[in-house]
Amino acid sequence: MPQSQASQFRNRANVGLLALAFLVILVTSVVSVRSINALRESIGWVTHTMEVKDELARLQFALHDLEVAGLRFMIDGRAEHREALNSNLDQVAKGIQTLRTIASDNDEQRVLLDALVKDHERLRERARTSIAIKDADMARGDDRAAIRRLRDGRGERIVDRMRARIQQMMLIEDGLLAERQTERDVLVKQTNATLLVANGLALFAGLIGFLALRRAQREAENTLLLQLRAAQARRASEEKSVFLANMSHEIRTPMNAIFGFAQLLADHVDEPLQREWVTSIRKSGQVLLTLINDVLDLSKIEAGKLQLNPQGTDIGELVEETLSLFGALAEARDIALQLEIARDGLVPVAVDAPRLRQVLMNLISNAVKYTEHGTVTVSVDMAPSPLGGHDLRIRVQDTGTGIHPDEQARIFEPFYQADSPDGRSRQGTGLGLSVTRLLVQLMQGRIEVVSTPGEGALFQVDIPALPEAEAVAPNLADGFAEAVDFDRLPPLRILVVDDVDWNVEVARGYLRGSHHSLAIARDGEEAVAVARAFRPDVVLMDLRMPRMNGYRATEAIRADIAARGARIIAVTASSMTDDHGTTEVRFDGYVRKPYAPAELLSSLIALFGERSSAQGGTPPGDGVKDDNARDAVRGGARSAAAPPTPAEDRRAEALAEWATVRGAPLEALRTRMRMREIGEFSRRLDVLADAIGDPRLLDEARQLRRAVQRFDVNRMKAVLDRLAGHALALHTDDAHAHSREDTEEDDAQ
Repeated sequence: MPQSQASQFRNRANVGLLALAFLVILVTSVVSVRSINALRESIGWVTHTMEVKDELARLQFALHDLEVAGLRFMIDGRAEHREALNSNLDQVAKGIQTLRTIASDNDEQRVLLDALVKDHERLRERARTSIAIKDADMARGDDRAAIRRLRDGRGERIVDRMRARIQQMMLIEDGLLAERQTERDVLVKQTNATLLVANGLALFAGLIGFLALRRAQREAENTLLLQLRAAQARRASEEKSVFLANMSHEIRTPMNAIFGFAQLLADHVDEPLQREWVTSIRKSGQVLLTLINDVLDLSKIEAGKLQLNPQGTDIGELVEETLSLFGALAEARDIALQLEIARDGLVPVAVDAPRLRQVLMNLISNAVKYTEHGTVTVSVDMAPSPLGGHDLRIRVQDTGTGIHPDEQARIFEPFYQADSPDGRSRQGTGLGLSVTRLLVQLMQGRIEVVSTPGEGALFQVDIPALPEAEAVAPNLADGFAEAVDFDRLPPLRILVVDDVDWNVEVARGYLRGSHHSLAIARDGEEAVAVARAFRPDVVLMDLRMPRMNGYRATEAIRADIAARGARIIAVTASSMTDDHGTTEVRFDGYVRKPYAPAELLSSLIALFGERSSAQGGTPPGDGVKDDNARDAVRGGARSAAAPPTPAEDRRAEALAEWATVRGAPLEALRTRMRMREIGEFSRRLDVLADAIGDPRLLDEARQLRRAVQRFDVNRMKAVLDRLAGHALALHTDDAHAHSREDTEEDDAQ
């Protein structure tokens, strides 16, 4: 589920807060560790200074004891005093050595210690000499030499010098101790402050992280809840779509009978009042069908299932054709229809032609409905878009009742119908403008309305149109208002497959009186069996049937060698599913129920073309050969002298039509280069080439269709020029082929 920008920003903010909290904790931890290490080091130096001072004090005591022991020995010469003197000398030496070890970091102390070492050596040498003098005096029994030794004062001066140096070292250590104690006190305060701040920041960061996690958790819960609700909404929308699709199928199936039988009645009823009744039936059915289509379109758009199909479209031609459909209605209401097209600015563009036509029909129908007299003006112009391509602008302006300003924003809401300023009630469902707005928005366009009550309304639609096309727009027409003649087709063997009797009777009624042979099948399995025996030229295949549906039946018929050449037209009442896209791939044609005779005739002409004047056929009035023809085919096989097969008939008909087309019509196409005419010619040429079985002609037809799809005028001109030459080559090949066939026939005779 895509996230909104606000949700993405909140997620980034939460991650940023967590990262900030982690960074703050990390920095404060590093600062705290460094402060504690610095404090520990400072305390270590203070301790070190105290140790040096203690060692200096011990050295002073040892030096004092050395001096006392020396005096005692020189006075009485006792052995224990001799040992005390030597022991104190050793203690002084150890003290000096200890100081050299622990005070080696201070240059001044090292100098003083070096001097102490020299003084100690002198003192040791004097003590050794003094001991020897005392021993000699004791041996002689005379103390005068020892007394002179004591009185010369040299030993005392050495000791005093050593005391002075020790005192100097003590003063140095006192200064260091004061500095280090001050530094320690500062670090203690700094560490306390750092720890306090660090703990506060860590607590704050932890609180931020906790809040961010809680917020992220709540957002995750909300997101999950939204996803669940969205899933429920999608499921409800899918269920609604399935329901609407089923309801559409169930409604369209009987409506096919209503429209079909109303059409058949209109062809056989001459009494004016009865014709008016039949016309009312058809108009009421058309209103119901319009309502169903609007509801389905609204549901498709809301469910996101309506996909646009941009097609190469002649905008001027599309608007002209759409406006012409309202000619009779406007004339009956004494309304003038005006069309203003800026033809100099129109260029071939790609839009969804059926949906654009639907927008136009809704707007024009609405304008005609609310205009009692005056004019309805449709204007079309086009301007280059800054984003590339062209912007199409369509205006539909009327001189009708107008729309109150308070209701102009609500007229696009579903099922809302504004009150008419003239107080008259007008028929409608309130869905047309709603569907129109959604279609325009789906086309990335916009629709606006400007109206003054009593002075009419102006609807303006701006739609961005792409500069390239994917297909040529189909030729739409109101098939229920057109009289048709199925004898325009070459004689065909037609298989109608439908499980609803009404639909079978409608098809039988449309084809009654024509020169076509008709067979009936009630489901897919029966259709396969009938097709194998009847060998139809075309199958009108319903899609939803019991036992075997239309898709499986189509695959089975195409797999059957006997019926493989049959063309299959899908006839379906489904609307919500993408049947059209599916049937374009699987079937040769497509007709949606309810269908008019003209729509069926148009689909058949697209596959088989119109019968040329040179072709024969069953005279009109012989009637349709229906199930009896099927039974007759089941009962026997063709003899050696049987008439040509349907495939051979189709090839002969296609060759005859190609002989007609390759002359003046092809030359006219090369001269006028009208996009729509070339598009229709490419589709018809594709059918002819397939029926003739000429791969070169089929390749040219497909290249021409691709050129039309891309609006590649140069390629279209080149293909048409090659077709002019190919027509002569094919004609020559046909002449040679016929000559060879005649020769072979003569030889056989």
